[in-house]
Amino acid sequence: MHGDTIVALSTPPGSSGIAVIRISGPEAIGILEAMAPGAREWEPRTLHNCPLYGHGPQLLDDVVTAVFHGPHSYTGEDSAEISCHGSMQVVSAIIEEIVRRGARLAGPGEFTRRAFLSGKLDLVQAEAVADLIASETKLQTEVALLHLKGLLSGKIGMIEKGLRSKLALVEASIDFSEEDIETYDPGELETVASTYTALIAHLLQSEVAGSKLRRGIRITITGPRNAGKSSLYNALLGEERAIVSPVPGTTRDVLRERIHIGGLTYHLEDTAGLAETGCEIESEGIRKGREAAGAADLVLFVVDAVEGWQEEALEELEVHAGSNRIVVVNKADLVPGGGDTTSLSPAGEERTVAVSAMTGEGLALLRDKIFDFTTNGELSVVQGELIALNIRQGIALRRAMEALERLVAELGKNSPAEILSLELREALDACGEVTGKSAAENILDEIFSKFCIGK
Repeated sequence: MHGDTIVALSTPPGSSGIAVIRISGPEAIGILEAMAPGAREWEPRTLHNCPLYGHGPQLLDDVVTAVFHGPHSYTGEDSAEISCHGSMQVVSAIIEEIVRRGARLAGPGEFTRRAFLSGKLDLVQAEAVADLIASETKLQTEVALLHLKGLLSGKIGMIEKGLRSKLALVEASIDFSEEDIETYDPGELETVASTYTALIAHLLQSEVAGSKLRRGIRITITGPRNAGKSSLYNALLGEERAIVSPVPGTTRDVLRERIHIGGLTYHLEDTAGLAETGCEIESEGIRKGREAAGAADLVLFVVDAVEGWQEEALEELEVHAGSNRIVVVNKADLVPGGGDTTSLSPAGEERTVAVSAMTGEGLALLRDKIFDFTTNGELSVVQGELIALNIRQGIALRRAMEALERLVAELGKNSPAEILSLELREALDACGEVTGKSAAENILDEIFSKFCIGK
């Protein structure tokens, strides 16, 4: 197992009703026994209210705690959880005492890494723990929970089981070529390889949407001065976050907040109005805004329905020509339907929406278009099956699919069993990277470094 005992605060730091401190490792229960006499005799997985003592003995707090005996614990090791009062002074004193008695402070994700190394979770499930902690929408939570329960792992495991049985037959034909034993059927092997290739291809359809589901989608609002960009920003947020003023150049910096549409997180940015200016500060704000728009997944280019298409606006809009822009004709309440501005939009009517940030007119349609144009139907696999690959899983599964495609090609050339065996092993190894059976140490370091401390 592991040679040392670790401790960490598992709840966010700061004043709160309670805080939870976790201990895991061979000395976990012994350390708790020294601070809460009788802990060794407690029934595992039950809560106990008791005083907690430090050196002296000094009363540290009145706590509720529980012990977990390995392997029947989250980490697979002996462990304990202490629920104390949420004062950081109390938390610090308890952790310092636990460290003084032989534990060390845990690193990011170290509890979950120990659960993985103990076989309590595979790598897909471990990553789902981090996704669940970071989830902000119902869809994100649903996907993370089902991955944690083994939905994706089960599909990968089925592929591995089928490939492993075929590999055994192929290698038996190599090892016992002179004996009369059951060997592989090339036609059946090709059918299995093609079936799993199609299944993996279907799983890969969720990779792009899975990435967007986890990292979010970046939207930048840009356009001429006084078109109502900050008003639109506030309206989409549902609260007053940006200062709105009739004075040109009010917004000087890039403002950022999150909104949720259709189960996805969108990182919304408000930028300075585009204009020629002699103000150095405003010029810098405009530069930052253009830079933000250039890196965005989607640009909302806002124009004033009353002003219509000015030459400067048309020139700026050309910079954002492409599939990642929506033209928003604001102040439609002043010119019903956006007037000629909507119909004459260079982006076309499909990518133009008339809204009023003041009255809310058109905002529901704008949200729908934002969702449609940023997902391109990619989310259907995630919404239907709640499968969402991350980038690491996608890379490994593409390698597995490529190996199976090569296997089918080799079967078509009547290649020897030794070649078929190599491709089957490559596919199995790639599937093992997904679940962690064959993941390199540096990959594990990268994955668990992204976890919060205490989980």
